[in-house]
Amino acid sequence: MNDLPAGAKKALDRAHAERLSYAVRIVRSPQGRLVAILGEAHMKFAKAAAIGKDVVGNFELRGVETFQRKQVFGGRALGIVISGPRLLMRVLTFGALKGSTITDAKQLPSGFTVELERAKKMPFGLHVTSIYMTAFFVVAFLALFVPLFAPIAPGFAALVTLVAVAFQLHMLLLVPAFFLRRYWWSWIIHPFLGILTLRDILMAEGTLRMLEDHPRAGHAVVVMGRAHVAGYERLLVENYGFTRVPYPA
Repeated sequence: MNDLPAGAKKALDRAHAERLSYAVRIVRSPQGRLVAILGEAHMKFAKAAAIGKDVVGNFELRGVETFQRKQVFGGRALGIVISGPRLLMRVLTFGALKGSTITDAKQLPSGFTVELERAKKMPFGLHVTSIYMTAFFVVAFLALFVPLFAPIAPGFAALVTLVAVAFQLHMLLLVPAFFLRRYWWSWIIHPFLGILTLRDILMAEGTLRMLEDHPRAGHAVVVMGRAHVAGYERLLVENYGFTRVPYPA
């Protein structure tokens, strides 16, 4: 931790104090470079948002989670059904809820910001996950309006209800899938796990590329949704020789 610039350490300490908005971990690469992991809530209030912006601004090298919608089948549709409710929440709070630190990192005028999930080929399971999650959210939305259109389209209403029940029953498999999430194939049990585990793999591999491509940029920070932090950190440590740095010291 003493290797970090004073401004970066202070900013990370402030983020760590915002427990509802951030999770902070530190790992050291086999080459000795520190990587600060900033797990965030993608929506937060102004104070927490300013802290996140301060964190990324104190690092010359920044890696960010970015779902590659164009490379994933159904990715654009999934992006809409996920980002739509976030946008609605910001509108309903009259802008009190702010956006992601990932966006702040991409807008910085200096240094290097790298999308960690950029790869030549996306995992097959991520395509399946994207299609499944898009269908799930569309059906869940339609199910809310079944009482309204049942009188005029009873057959369609019955079909939506049937599919919604099937999705609900399938959700039971999330329990064993969650406990097996350390394995890449856990998405086969339930595709919801793929949006985490498969992307954890992409981000870990992307971190290696980022450090190799920018050998003189010093220590780095990576920003991702906090649900990714544990799996991403474990992959770096168990598969790629990184070591955990106690934090806070």
